[in-house]
Amino acid sequence: MNRKEFLTKFFKAGASACCCAVAFGHSIQAQLTGSDTEHDPAAQDWIDAMNKRMLQASRTPEADRFKKAGTWIKDLVDNMDETLEDDTKIKLMQACGRSCHIGAFGVASDEKPGPQIAERWMTYLKSAGYEIKEEGNVTVVNYSWGRDHQNPWGLMLKDGYCLCPIVESIPKGLSPTFCNCSAGYVKEMFQRNLGKPVDVEIVETLQTGADDCRFRITIHN
Repeated sequence: MNRKEFLTKFFKAGASACCCAVAFGHSIQAQLTGSDTEHDPAAQDWIDAMNKRMLQASRTPEADRFKKAGTWIKDLVDNMDETLEDDTKIKLMQACGRSCHIGAFGVASDEKPGPQIAERWMTYLKSAGYEIKEEGNVTVVNYSWGRDHQNPWGLMLKDGYCLCPIVESIPKGLSPTFCNCSAGYVKEMFQRNLGKPVDVEIVETLQTGADDCRFRITIHN
């Protein structure tokens, strides 16, 4: 086959492929509308309107995006409550909290903090008024965010705003399961400063009707 014959067959094949693609597109449109859109102006108008709405959805203001994100988070947690076992939900949400801490402060060093750093952290907790008890071979800290804490935008916990920026204006009906994300954040924070494994238990949160988010931290000595 010479060069001219090859190019002629190539372009014919390409043109056929393009025609197939166009026909396939019209076929889908016809299935969606129940008619051939080329001969049904109403159907074409419907498709054009849907395309316009999709484009507009990609340009929503930030406030609307956060509202949509909050609604999506609520739906996600509701679905987790319906489909996952408690242990799985807790592990998953705590892993998300750990990722949030890493996003803010970076990946922890492979080198564990020395005794002086751990002691400094415990001294800080005591000076801040947190209750610390020795119970056998573990140390228990009753930790809370504190009612005067705020997120970077100045929204206060005492005013009912969650410290999580995704759900700071807490979506109505958000499951307390979401609070395990905060537990994971706290767990990562303590383990980094102490260099020891800790367990975190949620005592109460804004979502459970409390005025603060409180956690029981068990430090394994």
